[in-house]
Amino acid sequence: MRAGVIVTRPPPGLAPTMAAVAARGLHPVAAPMLRVRQCALSIGTFRPDAIVLTSGQAVGSLTDPQLHDIPCYVVGAATARRARAAGFVHVTAASGTADDLTALLQAAMSPTSRLLLAVGQGYGQDMAVALRGQGYRVLRRCVYIVRPATCLPPDAVAALQAGQVAAVMFYSTRTAEAFIAALTPALASLLVAVEAIAMSDGVAAVLGAGARWDGIRVAARPDQDAMLDCLPHDAP
Repeated sequence: MRAGVIVTRPPPGLAPTMAAVAARGLHPVAAPMLRVRQCALSIGTFRPDAIVLTSGQAVGSLTDPQLHDIPCYVVGAATARRARAAGFVHVTAASGTADDLTALLQAAMSPTSRLLLAVGQGYGQDMAVALRGQGYRVLRRCVYIVRPATCLPPDAVAALQAGQVAAVMFYSTRTAEAFIAALTPALASLLVAVEAIAMSDGVAAVLGAGARWDGIRVAARPDQDAMLDCLPHDAP
């Protein structure tokens, strides 16, 4: 019975997605394809007018209570929930993409504002450059480091080999790249009977170039509800 859904996102988003998949009557299988390590935040004497988060992974390093009263602009609803749970009082969410977040900042903050852009290593350079070009004073800080997993977890391998997997969910290009890189030829050959669920067209492009699937579905919006709507309703 193909009722299995492999979830490739890392914690802390992994657990709520697993629960949401289970609530739809499917069997979630954890396969976090990224390893995330938090880094200490140091901003010296810089005092931001706003904090900008492109991912919920950044929230774990923003533990100083003095930061929590500063307006916080985030990429989407899931990151907003994490920020509020961590203690941020004034949180405003964009619609799910970096471009949406940039547009939100342009509408809400004057061009001379001081922005703390808290991102992962290797992320956020283009946004920082674009905002600085518009006059914003941007301090970009790496607050977490992401490394790809090198192999699929045993439970995911077993589910694929047993023909139990209906779909695999991918929330980012990095998880998609890590998953494809971790496949053995034997595992890759099994994906022809499995659907890929992609957060965006960019994620779908990585998946389509890296493996043969039964199909690739792209979420109508870059959020979890739209991802879940792509899952099979009646697994055979």
